[in-house]
Amino acid sequence: MTDNIEFTLRKYGKRFGTWLREKLFGAPYDEAMIDPEVLEDICVLAKSAAPKEMIAFLTGDIRREKHGKKTHRVLIINGLYIKGYYANHNSTSFSLHDLPLLDVYGTVHSHPGHSNRPSRADKQLFSRYGWFHMIICAPYQTKDIAVFNKYGEKVGDATGAASRSSHSSHSSYA
Repeated sequence: MTDNIEFTLRKYGKRFGTWLREKLFGAPYDEAMIDPEVLEDICVLAKSAAPKEMIAFLTGDIRREKHGKKTHRVLIINGLYIKGYYANHNSTSFSLHDLPLLDVYGTVHSHPGHSNRPSRADKQLFSRYGWFHMIICAPYQTKDIAVFNKYGEKVGDATGAASRSSHSSHSSYA
């Protein structure tokens, strides 16, 4: 038993509390769907900010669906919260002042290059602000959006939405 706890602490480090909460109580959703209009807005925002980065917060709701005796929780991303931020070619920064914490489930930001892989700074952002994150890269089309969990692990893309585990993906919001 002690070896298992030591392995868990080594593996998860500072994230141990979050990992333990997830193992005991689960993440807040089982599947995510994205409103197509939100995807279009993300593309427009990223194109208009280029060659600088842009950032916005993803808002939505969790819908509970009964499947027999089990409840399936679906995160529906149906809006963007855009607040003032500072941006350059390499990064963005923002203040948490006036952030509506109750319905923010994650972030979306752009990379001016052709890579939508998260940097170390992106992963730190993901771990602090929500469960669901997206990065869009040039040329800023829906197919250029990647979806990540709060640990920076890719869990899908915008055309297939995402599950919180990397084992399955689901269709976009209709």
